[in-house]
Amino acid sequence: MATTNKDGIDPTSLARTLSHMNKDHATDLLHMLIHFSPLALLQLPLDLEKPIRELVRDLRGEDVDIRLVDMSLSELKVRTRAKGAVKDANGEFRTIAYTIPIYPPMKSWGERRERMVVMTKEAREGLGLPVEELPEEGEGRKEEKDGKREKGGALVDTYLAPRLFWDGAVALSVAFFFGCYAAVRGGYVEQGLWAWQFTQTWWPLGGASGFKWLVNAMFWPVLAIHITEMVMFDRSRLAKNEKIPIGGLTWLKWMVSVFFEGYMAFRRYDDKVEELEKKKH
Repeated sequence: MATTNKDGIDPTSLARTLSHMNKDHATDLLHMLIHFSPLALLQLPLDLEKPIRELVRDLRGEDVDIRLVDMSLSELKVRTRAKGAVKDANGEFRTIAYTIPIYPPMKSWGERRERMVVMTKEAREGLGLPVEELPEEGEGRKEEKDGKREKGGALVDTYLAPRLFWDGAVALSVAFFFGCYAAVRGGYVEQGLWAWQFTQTWWPLGGASGFKWLVNAMFWPVLAIHITEMVMFDRSRLAKNEKIPIGGLTWLKWMVSVFFEGYMAFRRYDDKVEELEKKKH
């Protein structure tokens, strides 16, 4: 552990905080890691054959040897045992480092306990886990959080089709990109073919060759972003609703929409929640 901190945090206080979190809140750290950095699931030594909700419900921090190794006003740095890791010559497992963002960043080190409670609650709610046993934050923050929870208390039990213009436009643009990738990988954008001639004439960034390079370069980042959005949507919206089981038709429809629409599907769901809340009151 570093003896200095970029935010000017007292090393002794930092050491006490790290020790406390590792001793008493390892499972909370794991919940935060999975919620705020869902792609970490692919690298953790976990049985991904289990249904994800069952897997998360039964998880404990010691299952992956998670450790908080550093902390600043804007992030937590944790390490876990790597998937498939074996002990080295010193009898230790190989570990992987992760960063959990604190957003918005804390204004002072004195906020750390309150912020950890807030992030733990948000992670548990997003993963569909109980939050009642957590200690309460300060009264001001508690009222703010309770207000947010009431606002998002309604659940959407059905699939909501894309709204015609903006939702459809985003979905079509994403589908068009993956269609372009399929065309490039399938050999349909080669010299002598109409797609080559078209992009050579009209694509402004290097003609057909530039078009192929850009599509190939963007594919994996775009795919990762859209898969992450699917995981986040399931954790933060669908996981709370027992009427939309994983793998069911309604769940699959939402996942397809989120994959192609991204933010627009989040907004459509949240708009419906807001509408339901207004009807309650």
